Amino acid sequence: MGIFNNADKQTAKQSGATIIASGTTIIGGINTPGSVHIDGKFEGVILDADMISIGTTGELIGDVKTNSITINGLFDGKIDCSTIHILSKGRVIGDILYSELIIDEKGMFEGKGVRKGSELTSRYGEIEKKINNIVGNQFQLEHEEEQKNK
Repeated sequence: MGIFNNADKQTAKQSGATIIASGTTIIGGINTPGSVHIDGKFEGVILDADMISIGTTGELIGDVKTNSITINGLFDGKIDCSTIHILSKGRVIGDILYSELIIDEKGMFEGKGVRKGSELTSRYGEIEKKINNIVGNQFQLEHEEEQKNK
């Protein structure tokens, strides 16, 4: 019989945290079932993390797959997760795939977002063709009128 039983090992594995301190830069990859907190700079890939948090001085540039991410610094890249929370000082640039997206006042998101399992479909493509036909025809008529007047 060992000192730790399976329940103890599972709890230890889930509660582990990786912290990247301010002033620290790491380039590479992290694969953890625990959490990751970034106050420094991380460039690379983070996979299977339960939770990622980026502090006000933190920067994460890369790809992440996580259960949830809270951003109060800079994220630039791709996110695949259940919950994304962009706090008031958070800035996100890139592509996000999410189930729930929360953006606080003054939080910024620039990129493409797709909600998992969404049944919404855009009809803009159909309308855009109609608009282009109207605008294109109007432009052509104006151009022909100018040619006549010369």
